Amino acid sequence: MKLRIPPSKSITHRALFCAAMAQGESVLVNPLVCDDTLASVGVLRALGIEIQLGEPWRVHGGTFKKPFRPLDCNESGTTYRFVTALTDVLQIPCEITGKPSLLRRPQRPDPQISSQYLSGLLLAKDLSIATPLVSKSYVDLTLSVQKVFGVTTPTDSYKPASITIEADWSSAAFLLALGVLCDGVELEGLNPDSLQGDKAIVTILKEMGGDIFWRGEKLVARKSKLKGLRWDFDATPDLYPIAAVLCRLAEGKSELTGLERLRLKESDRLAATHKIVTWCHLPAGRQGPPGDKKALVVDSKDHRIIMAAAVWAKAKGQTVKFKYPEAVSKSWPGFWETLDVILSSDGEESR
Repeated sequence: MKLRIPPSKSITHRALFCAAMAQGESVLVNPLVCDDTLASVGVLRALGIEIQLGEPWRVHGGTFKKPFRPLDCNESGTTYRFVTALTDVLQIPCEITGKPSLLRRPQRPDPQISSQYLSGLLLAKDLSIATPLVSKSYVDLTLSVQKVFGVTTPTDSYKPASITIEADWSSAAFLLALGVLCDGVELEGLNPDSLQGDKAIVTILKEMGGDIFWRGEKLVARKSKLKGLRWDFDATPDLYPIAAVLCRLAEGKSELTGLERLRLKESDRLAATHKIVTWCHLPAGRQGPPGDKKALVVDSKDHRIIMAAAVWAKAKGQTVKFKYPEAVSKSWPGFWETLDVILSSDGEESR
């Protein structure tokens, strides 16, 4: 089954902020349209940047102004970190806000802790990297997008540019997991040389014994017998929910480390993932432990928890109720439609 992956959320965010810093018109081809990237559009517009949506997006940047209303980041941590760093460096007085789930997270983190905040400082050309980093791949991604816009040193000026957004490896991870657990998939549009850290899903699956390989420009994942995994998720925290599901369905022991920051994501991802993996060996049709009628209701609003649970449900032929199915629009509004393409007529999850 051949499928296309949505554009990269991380690159879309970075391209928007780089374009906003460049004097003149920049073009974003194939941007990801989702709740988080639209939050970045909203705060940049409030700061005086003209952005025309459509295909492509056109950004007229270079001149910022004091906003007349709070900068609403919705639930986007990337938007929050980037605009916090940007307005700090440019000394733009403003109020930055968002939904409670976002505001519960650390608001002004140490750059050594948050790659998003450090990326925001880099975008504002405030500092060079001289210390060990958490999630270094995201910082490398920032530097690569800056280069497209003419910035390789803090003294360079941003220049208008056209950038085509590549496919999103974080989203691809869920479909690749389905591929090795079920009937196989072929994914189109992924960049094998991408700087996106979540490209590591290929290495993870191979280490687990997954049959995954490139066939020309398509990445193929075939149904496989999986074994346990040893992996440090410090650099790839967004892969943890789906990797934990894979490990629970694999044979043998897994050892997963680097999980400390997962409690500070959109939800407590350690606790939410634990709930999903406790279901993983239920036989098809079981509604959970005796007396627990709510065991197969996913009540999380975390998009990655919801998608990981959907993958498990498909792989095990389970019927799962999702209390907040719309939450996937944070990163992948078309997730359910893509899943519907994969589902057999007798295995559809409830939502």
